[in-house]
Amino acid sequence: MMTALNHAPALCAQERRQYRLLFWVIFVVFLIITPLARLLPSRWRPWPPVGDARLSLIAEARAVTHRILPFAFL
Repeated sequence: MMTALNHAPALCAQERRQYRLLFWVIFVVFLIITPLARLLPSRWRPWPPVGDARLSLIAEARAVTHRILPFAFL
C-alpha cells in the first residue's frame, strides 16, 4: 500500500519544475515590460523601485519577478 509520504519526492520535483517554468515565463514578460516602464515617469511605473541603485534591465526584471511570483501561489 502506497502512502502520501511515498509520493512526496515526486510531488516536490514536479512542483519545482512548475515553479521554474512559471518563473521563466513571468521573467520573459517582465524583461519585455521593464524597458518600456523605464520610459515612463517614475510615478506612472507599474511597480515601485527595486532599490536605491539603478539595476540592469535583466536584474530589475529578475527582482520584479521574484517580488511578483509568490502571489501566483496564494
